Amino acid sequence: MITNVELPDHLPNDIELDHSKRRTFHIITDYMDYDLKGNFRTKTRVSGVYTTGLPGDSIKWNNIRIASAPDKEASFSEGERQEYIDNFSYIQDQNILSVDFFREIPQTDIRVRNLIWDVAGIYWFAYGNWDNLKLNQPYRDKQINNQEMDLSGQGSFENRNAEVTWLGITMLNQENCALIKYSTMNNPLHVNLENMKMTGRSHYWGEIYVSLEDKEIEMATMTEDVVTDVILFAETH
Repeated sequence: MITNVELPDHLPNDIELDHSKRRTFHIITDYMDYDLKGNFRTKTRVSGVYTTGLPGDSIKWNNIRIASAPDKEASFSEGERQEYIDNFSYIQDQNILSVDFFREIPQTDIRVRNLIWDVAGIYWFAYGNWDNLKLNQPYRDKQINNQEMDLSGQGSFENRNAEVTWLGITMLNQENCALIKYSTMNNPLHVNLENMKMTGRSHYWGEIYVSLEDKEIEMATMTEDVVTDVILFAETH
């Protein structure tokens, strides 16, 4: 027999994230490219190892790889290692959107930059509104709504209609976790690269499982739907 479970109406504010505790995550982003009629074109996987809790409240990336496949059902290969960004390290509160952030590695692939930016976004949605969340009540994220962000000099992105909702408590990795849903829709996107210009909009959403034992993220998902106009420029010599 299923009985009613009494849940608090807000998340606990007496647990703190221990930034000195080392944690390692395997981050995977799959790009699925379709035409405007929904026909599959190609897919790409960008993956990497993300480590937190390093000295000085720093974090580090290793083993970032990019793999492509022309067939929707094909398995990805291990991918090509992006050695130029191995051991890329920075502190938690560093401005990762500034032009200076990638100054030492300006050749960084835009998809690798997206990997780093997306993880930072997940951390924001996990913790940035923690004290404001009430059970099953969507909370509009006033701090990031309608804020145009510079993408390290390669374009801009603006979050709109961002909402965060605490859905309840579940079990994952043998720990009680808060299940947090986030979504942000109709976000203007502009990308300007040497050989490409892209303009369009993005919707993205996902779930985050945050441990109620130590406030660590146990797992997170992000799904993004992007529609753009793309202009490619011929190489000049």
